[in-house]
Amino acid sequence: MKLRKILSGVLASVMAVTALSACGGGGAKVDKSKLTGPAKYDEQVEIKIPVYDRGIQGQADVDNNYWTNYVQENFGDEYNIKVTYVPITRKEDVTVFNELLAAGEQPDIIFSYDYPSVMSYYSRGAFQPIDEEILKLYAPTFYENTKDLEEYAMADGQRYFLTATRPRAYNWVSVVRLDWLEKAGLEIPKNREEYVNMLRKFKELKLGGEDTIPETKSLFNAYFPNYPQREYPLSEEDNAMYSDITVASLTWDATKEELKYWNQLYNEGLISPEWMLDKDGTQMRSDFISGKAGVYGFYLSQTPPVLQSLVENCPDAKVAVLKPYTETGNPADAAGRAEWPFGMVAGISKDCEHPEAVMMYYEWLSQPENLFIMQNGIEGVTYNIENDIPVLVDDYTGTERLNYNSNKDMWCLVTEGKDYGSEEKNLEAQKKTYAPAGFEDLIQQSYDNYQSQKDYLYTDFLFDRSIESLSQYGETLKSKWEVIQVNLITCKPEEFDAKYEAACKEYLSAGYQAVLDEKAEVYKEMKSK
Repeated sequence: MKLRKILSGVLASVMAVTALSACGGGGAKVDKSKLTGPAKYDEQVEIKIPVYDRGIQGQADVDNNYWTNYVQENFGDEYNIKVTYVPITRKEDVTVFNELLAAGEQPDIIFSYDYPSVMSYYSRGAFQPIDEEILKLYAPTFYENTKDLEEYAMADGQRYFLTATRPRAYNWVSVVRLDWLEKAGLEIPKNREEYVNMLRKFKELKLGGEDTIPETKSLFNAYFPNYPQREYPLSEEDNAMYSDITVASLTWDATKEELKYWNQLYNEGLISPEWMLDKDGTQMRSDFISGKAGVYGFYLSQTPPVLQSLVENCPDAKVAVLKPYTETGNPADAAGRAEWPFGMVAGISKDCEHPEAVMMYYEWLSQPENLFIMQNGIEGVTYNIENDIPVLVDDYTGTERLNYNSNKDMWCLVTEGKDYGSEEKNLEAQKKTYAPAGFEDLIQQSYDNYQSQKDYLYTDFLFDRSIESLSQYGETLKSKWEVIQVNLITCKPEEFDAKYEAACKEYLSAGYQAVLDEKAEVYKEMKSK
């Protein structure tokens, strides 16, 4: 309210005409003294909003369901805006956005969790600049919530991005069948050697039946985690050159050693035998919930539910969260990728005719009452209140059921998670809202793991400009990487080194050398300032 009063008293009289003219003739016709947030259009306008499509069987269409209709009725109809959702395949999002941009059919928002990808879109001229004063007028709550993230919203000295907040979540877990460990007489592994021996024991004892899959695996997209193989502490220059989730760092020694490790697992029959055909993780999930697999990584709150399905198929199943190897004395064993302070990063398309309507959408999502409903649904239907915390009804399958991960793909534009104001409350809330009933301790285990590992986590290097060669060669390198990883992981161990050297030459000549050269040049310029 304080912000609104300030804007009303100081900005509205000065900025109202500017705001409307800057947004073109289609701007909402409103009383200048009230232009401190969303305002209704005289004639209907349309905004096209991207939403991830994760290809989950049994889930409603991401662009047409109860909650997309809810947004239309409670936001769109209120302000005379038609809200059209555009499905974006999650594991192919960069490819999809690039294709839409090439065809001139992009939605009004282009987003990514990967900052280099957003910078890549920017380098293509995909975004229009955002006037911060106009943002304050149309989305004062969103602006206030995210003003500490402004440094990440800039490109070449001008604001181009809308950055979501990121409260810490402990929702992602890599779990192991605890009942299998007990049958094998083993404890949760403390290092990679113990881990591989565990997988071998799972296979030897056929704990998942004749077709036991000790560890699930699917095709890597562009990101290839290789933290245990990196030197620690990692030099800033190596971080700048190779810590990239846009293209795989094939020629880096850490990547070579990690590929060799996966080659070992594949040749010993310790991972999903047809992992190369599983691009979206559907087969991994199916193998785990059917009781065939011993290790699986996923979001606890994802739908359809994983652990409930596992217990239905295997009533005696128990799981535990795998621990980072913090007890080995080698920091590299516990190293990993730290999260940025921001969540989703988005820009408004250069062709968007009504950027102010997009800002209004952000403002609507940022209102606590709207965000709460979008995150939890309807009391007594999709959630119940327990100790002042909304607890989702896990098995609700009615029309009003929430989409994937508590509708997250709809509200991730403004925040990355549910925030109840303190670490303690968030942790307790996550136990009740993210973990299915009976598995609340998995959130505590995930939290404990993070606390033991956090000192060894580091963020990717953030360049102060786009790496244009990533835009130019990214799709080509991604396609080659899909083929190369299959060849290197599935080849005979004695063939690995020769195949790796040949693959590196092919990869470098396909554009990766240009990427490395440009990164080195930009890094040198940044350090010389």
